[in-house]
Amino acid sequence: MPDITPFWISLKVASISTVIVALVGIIISKWLYQRRGLIARILESIIILPIVLPPTVMGFILLIIFSPRSLIGEFFTNVLHLPVVFTLTGAVIASVIVSLPLMYQHTVQGFRSIDHKMLNTARTMGASENKIFFKLILPLAKRSILSGIMMSFARAIGEFGATLMVAGYIPNKTNTLPLEIYFLVEQGKENQAWLWVLVLVAFAITVIGTINVLNRDRYREVD
Repeated sequence: MPDITPFWISLKVASISTVIVALVGIIISKWLYQRRGLIARILESIIILPIVLPPTVMGFILLIIFSPRSLIGEFFTNVLHLPVVFTLTGAVIASVIVSLPLMYQHTVQGFRSIDHKMLNTARTMGASENKIFFKLILPLAKRSILSGIMMSFARAIGEFGATLMVAGYIPNKTNTLPLEIYFLVEQGKENQAWLWVLVLVAFAITVIGTINVLNRDRYREVD
């Protein structure tokens, strides 16, 4: 019977990070989706940057930022009592950083695809911006938001480079599935690694299939 601890660690890290990413992604998208200025473009570029940077580079940056010797790292360690480096917290933060761009891209595109004439009509009828957001924008963009959540979860559960740099490989503590696969192969245990490879492949296929189902109406419109 294989040790399923890496599976539960990955599930925990991905679940926590996805909740954070979903909330932060929606808030940022709400603030940026109608803005076109220089500041908005710079912020958007920073948010999307982890997609372009190699994961190890992103991990190195996070390692410096959250080092116990840095102000932020000291704050997390001494004030929040949440040390980041070589902990599960580090794995969660790494997953949040690398998966946030996917959540943001899906959500902001969903917000921007909504007919502005309808929103302006609601404004002329006296609806507040908050009411328009919660009653119109969120419901109309729900499929994009769900797609973003699923992609973020999949990205978090498959994160490797940044997690290795920040959280390290500590058995029964930070050994997520991608790290476990890497070190099993390094130890010559390919048969055990195959089990987790198949689990991640099956999960990825499920996510892609579900997203396709969510967007099936859009495919019909294109046809």
